[in-house]
Amino acid sequence: MAAPLPVSDFLVSIHDLKRQPGEMMEIRRNFANPERIGIDVIAIEAQTDFRITGRIESVSTGVLTTCGISSSAAGECVRCLDPITLPIDVRFQELYFYEIPSDWDEDDDPPLLITEERIDLLPPVRDAVILELPLAPHCSDDCRGLCPDCGEKIAENPQGHSHQKIDPRWAKLREVPGLE
Repeated sequence: MAAPLPVSDFLVSIHDLKRQPGEMMEIRRNFANPERIGIDVIAIEAQTDFRITGRIESVSTGVLTTCGISSSAAGECVRCLDPITLPIDVRFQELYFYEIPSDWDEDDDPPLLITEERIDLLPPVRDAVILELPLAPHCSDDCRGLCPDCGEKIAENPQGHSHQKIDPRWAKLREVPGLE
């Protein structure tokens, strides 16, 4: 016997949804996201406001879930390292099966299954959010980043600045008096 599913805001009971194609139920949930969802440089952090809205429809092999996600992701600009916040509004559609279909190919990802008359929205939510997030987020399109020599933010010095670069082969000459 499988272990019981943990309690989670991402778990939705389909107990009241009849197993007849065409039956439907609405879902609206607002909660604090219980875990970080994202990539290293940007993510929806734990305890961030999270909203899921959509519908769950009964089909012959399971239930079809169509939902929208609204939240905000926090991270840092990969160019200048300033903190950034991006709104997240994404939709997903997933089919949950009552049992593994007989024609399922072992090379495919495992199907989403209905367990104890509940579906877990976390896997498709995680996939949808990660696909929505930019791989290299930046604060603005014209962000110039940091100076590669000193690390100063280029935008904070509008006149620009330069660094005297000395060929390392000639660097010892600086130590000779009178050749400065």
